[in-house]
Amino acid sequence: MIRKLRPSDWFLIINVVLFLLMSREVYYGQMAGITLSGTNTEFLIHAGSILTAIFAIWWYLRRIAFPVWLLVMVQGGIMVHFAGGYVHVDGARLYDTALFASDASWSGIHYDKFVHIYNAFAGSALITHLFRHTRSHSPMARALVVLSVLGAGAIVEIVEYLVSVTVQANGVGAYDNNMLDMVANLAGALLFEAVRLIVKAMRRPGAGAGAEWADRP
Repeated sequence: MIRKLRPSDWFLIINVVLFLLMSREVYYGQMAGITLSGTNTEFLIHAGSILTAIFAIWWYLRRIAFPVWLLVMVQGGIMVHFAGGYVHVDGARLYDTALFASDASWSGIHYDKFVHIYNAFAGSALITHLFRHTRSHSPMARALVVLSVLGAGAIVEIVEYLVSVTVQANGVGAYDNNMLDMVANLAGALLFEAVRLIVKAMRRPGAGAGAEWADRP
């Protein structure tokens, strides 16, 4: 018996269709002789990453009820991202546009920053919901642990960035240094998960308290 589609199922279907339409538009232009720009390639990579995350969330958490308002909020973040790549203002993409620019003394705020603010807000609501409904040993729960570590590490990188733009000869490093720090944070979080799984697999009944941490959330 085919079960009734849930809001999360419709959410997946809608975004798969949107992604396919976007891919068709991008690749059709390339096949028609239009050069695929670096910015459009970057946009496509971002969109593909978003689609992968959506599918992973749906697959692992398809038994969890997602409220419609939460899915609408997340969908809004996806749509403002799409708009940034395809909506043009005065011949420029929204992602290349600064809003609220007044004069030479105020260049405005780039559209990209509004997208980040909105998606961070929606992402916080989503993760809060997932923490409430996810078992500590599930793959998604472990992924949330990794993402939480990355988030904490990002705060450190923000502080380093503020130092780099306010203190001369700071020794913090440039953009590459910040990103490599984030990669190192990811490696450390994944290493912990790998060691946790190894200890859990090797643990025997009565192994003692030394391995208990492997089962903790």
